[in-house]
Amino acid sequence: MIQVMNGMTESELINSDASMGVESVPVRVSESASLKTSFFYVSRSIESRETAIRWFDCRSGKKKCLSSFEGNCTKEKLKKLHRDQSLPPSWRAYCNYLCSSKACSCHIEGLRFSLEIFETNGRGLGLRTAKGVSIKKGDIICHYEGEIVSACEAKRRDEEHTKAGEMGSYTINLDEKGDVCIDATLMRSASAFINHSCAESNTYLFRALGHHLDEKFPFLVFRAKQDIGELQELTFNYVKGMPDGQKPIGLCSECNREHCLCRQCTEIEHKKHGVMV
Repeated sequence: MIQVMNGMTESELINSDASMGVESVPVRVSESASLKTSFFYVSRSIESRETAIRWFDCRSGKKKCLSSFEGNCTKEKLKKLHRDQSLPPSWRAYCNYLCSSKACSCHIEGLRFSLEIFETNGRGLGLRTAKGVSIKKGDIICHYEGEIVSACEAKRRDEEHTKAGEMGSYTINLDEKGDVCIDATLMRSASAFINHSCAESNTYLFRALGHHLDEKFPFLVFRAKQDIGELQELTFNYVKGMPDGQKPIGLCSECNREHCLCRQCTEIEHKKHGVMV
């Protein structure tokens, strides 16, 4: 874990890697960006006593085990692993550290591409591909990382942030029931800077099990919905990470979310500030 401090000068931020070498590829900070908040950069989520991952499934009647692939990780083998792990239909199966294929990248953690934190037009900080970097449709980009906390603890923290007048939440449900969350407020990776877009997002989030079989603690994985060119902002639909029937508060009449990039939200924001569209 490396802490990014307010005391760093702009030039130091620009010329450095925001992950301080934690990631295998650099996380750049553009000249226009200003990191006003101190945080710990983490490349994998941090557990706590109340959210400890169960690495071995010893429950009565359960015979699930991690699978070791021989050769390439084909779709057929991943489908079999999905069935063996009894995963929900919407989840994906990852292979894991037991995989013997050198060509496999399923189990790689952290960033897969060099990305850049930049200052958006009136929507705070955002995340985009670095210069010369492009992402193909279907590519896995990164995982959402932070502190693994219970839903009660996440609610308590959000209430504290609201009382303190701090806008925005970096909490996403880890499991589909909403019992466990990832809070990327104080501990985060570059993925915490990905902004929302309801109808025009270019990434999507899915859950996957890899190194263990505890369904409460899957990976939250960002994958490209389409080809993404250099210096293009990454966005995803926040609403799909919220509990059923719950929507965050914001501008968009469709998704009720601030910092949205869809045309409707952009037009509303421009009119609010007297900008011609």
